[in-house]
Amino acid sequence: MKSDPVLDHLLGYRLKRVAIATDQEARGVLEPFGVTPARLTTLLLVRTNPGCDQTALGRALSINRSSAMKLVNVLSERGLIERRPGRDARTNALYLTQEGGARLDEMVAAIERSDQALADRLTADEQAELARLLDKLVSQTTGD
Repeated sequence: MKSDPVLDHLLGYRLKRVAIATDQEARGVLEPFGVTPARLTTLLLVRTNPGCDQTALGRALSINRSSAMKLVNVLSERGLIERRPGRDARTNALYLTQEGGARLDEMVAAIERSDQALADRLTADEQAELARLLDKLVSQTTGD
C-alpha cells in the first residue's frame, strides 16, 4: 500500500513505525525464553530495584497495579521472580530468583545482539547523534 505524504513527514508516525519494527524483532529474539519485551522490562526493573512492590513497578511501566500483578504472576509462575514480605502486610517485595538472574543475563545478551544489528545500519557518529536526539526528545517529553 502507498503511504500518505503527510504520514511520511510526521515524526511521531515515523518513530512509531521504528518502534513497531523493533518490538517485532525483540519479540522474535525473546520468544525462545518465553518472555515478551514487557516481561523483560519487568525483570530488568526488578533487578535494578530489588524489593520494589507491584505499585512502584506499575508506575515505572506506566500500567495499573492489576496489570503489574499479572506480569509478576507470570514471571513468578516461571520461577523468575519471587515475592517476599513487603514493608507492610498489604505489600509484597519483588526479587529476582537465582534462575531469574541467570536467565535474564541470557535474555539481555540476546536482545543486545539484536539491538546492535539494528544500530549497525548507522555509523558510530550517527548512533551517537541518534542517542543524543532521542534523549533530548525523551527529556523534553517527560520533564527529566
